[in-house]
Amino acid sequence: MKKHPRLPGFGLGVTMLVLTGIIWMYSPMAWAGTIPEGAVMVGDETCLDCHGDIGENYEKTTHGALSVLSSTQRVILCESCHGPGSAHVDAADPELILNPAKGDQFEQSPTCLSCHKDGQFDNWTFSHHNSGDVNCSSCHKVHAEHREWTQEYVLDLCYGCHAEVRAQTFLPSHHQVSEGRMNCLSCHDPHGGQTAFAMEDTGRETCFSCHPDKEGPFVYEHAPASEDCMVCHTPHGSVADNLLLANEPTLCLNCHAMHFHATIEGWDGDFAVPLDPSRNGTSTPEGWKIGMLTKCTQCHTAIHGTDAPSQAISTSGNALTR
Repeated sequence: MKKHPRLPGFGLGVTMLVLTGIIWMYSPMAWAGTIPEGAVMVGDETCLDCHGDIGENYEKTTHGALSVLSSTQRVILCESCHGPGSAHVDAADPELILNPAKGDQFEQSPTCLSCHKDGQFDNWTFSHHNSGDVNCSSCHKVHAEHREWTQEYVLDLCYGCHAEVRAQTFLPSHHQVSEGRMNCLSCHDPHGGQTAFAMEDTGRETCFSCHPDKEGPFVYEHAPASEDCMVCHTPHGSVADNLLLANEPTLCLNCHAMHFHATIEGWDGDFAVPLDPSRNGTSTPEGWKIGMLTKCTQCHTAIHGTDAPSQAISTSGNALTR
């Protein structure tokens, strides 16, 4: 007898439980068990006998604007989302009709996604919002009058859950969100994506849409800048300049050792620089402390990369000093 396939590392019982959960999650009507078998459509007019307040504003909603195909034909009915309503009408029982707004992410989302199939929803299943039990009605009000996604509306909506991000936008160094020049949707796709910065394929591409001068490619590349902007920067706000994770030289010293001229014990006395007398000076045994009070970018200015060789010939372009 042919055996049922098993998921690697699981027994048959666990395998069947996982498969049942997957079927439940992806079936558009998997949560429709409250509608009795045999229930039939009753039409919009019957629904509006009790829900007239919703009907008054319906044509002002996004769904309502699309639903009126002509004066006599509608393409979106109440029961397209709520299911056949005959049992609900007969018993006047709210448990006998589907209410997507009260469902969790496994119950409501399939109903919406049965119509909303554009590419922007392809990654919803594995998005952070979905995994956090945020469903469509958490942000979208289906029966409410359509609202423009203004700056104030977007920020109020997102900050309702992301209070820590709101706080970060008021730190000394921040993107110009509070100033009204951008909002959360400038970088984030709330319906999910491959990365947290889902408006593009990668976080770097999102950053480069506003900072193209940092993209390169460069002949001499700074490795972390070529990997991920977030290695050095934080996107929402920082107490350090330029949205850096930490001030210089602390940030740079996470990867780079201190320079020889800043870390060795200083020469106690005067010194001369034959090729550049203007650099003559006096050194002390504590001279290395200056290194902790100097920003690396005072000398290494091309930190994102450069096509020109460095002034330090021994390191070619790797010193990134142009």
